[in-house]
Amino acid sequence: MTKTVGLALGGGGAKGLAHIAILETLELIGVVPKIISGTSIGAMVGSLYASGMTAKEIRGAIDELLVMPGSIGEALDAKRLFGWLELLSVQVRRSHLFDAKGLIEELDALMGVTQFEELNIPIKIIAADFWQRKEVVFESGDLLPAIAASFCLPGIFEPVVIGEKVLVDGGMVNPVPFDVIRQDCDIVIAVDVLGKRYPDGDQLPSYFEALFNSFQIAEKSISEEKMKNNPPDIYIEPEIVDVKMLEFHKSQQIYQQCEPACRYLERELTRLMT
Repeated sequence: MTKTVGLALGGGGAKGLAHIAILETLELIGVVPKIISGTSIGAMVGSLYASGMTAKEIRGAIDELLVMPGSIGEALDAKRLFGWLELLSVQVRRSHLFDAKGLIEELDALMGVTQFEELNIPIKIIAADFWQRKEVVFESGDLLPAIAASFCLPGIFEPVVIGEKVLVDGGMVNPVPFDVIRQDCDIVIAVDVLGKRYPDGDQLPSYFEALFNSFQIAEKSISEEKMKNNPPDIYIEPEIVDVKMLEFHKSQQIYQQCEPACRYLERELTRLMT
């Protein structure tokens, strides 16, 4: 009997572009996940793939968003002037700095579906209930609000209200959600894209570096504790070095740094599937 595969995609901002390379590797060896789970950027990439886009199509869409105009003339002719910068508009308000409405609209246009039930592959999306301090798992109903809730990092994006719940980034409770699909498949692959950061000359971090890396310290601790209980069959940690949370323009660097992890995945999955 053919073994089924589940794929858990973790959070990590721009470093989550590594998930695209992981999906390309699965396609290369002919493996289609039976189920996907995702947190934050993992929920975004996972939902795009679950909607029917190929990994190549997702990479192409990302590359298009990242193209920066080389001149005023190019900017005037461009479909979008500033890629991701246009999608994350600055809105300094009581609870957040960025408005992600443009990003959600872009995801909507790319996926072409609005309900979990319309996806080609089932997905479980993780968010955190701000006031109850609990994990929330979305797997049915409206898709886009669940994705938005999963990536709204506190203080950076506005919390998402669904029903009576105020929701924030799923990384606060489950950075790499492999445990929520453990019972749904034979082989669980977990992809941790937190990567590594080192001081930029000065040992003391900037404001944003302190904020983002503090979140990731907590996320790493959560993941390590989960690994002690019921670890996934394959745990992938691409060696992504010195890429900050919103440095999406470093996509090619991220893809290159992910290559050894992709080769490891191919070896391990081939071994477990035979």
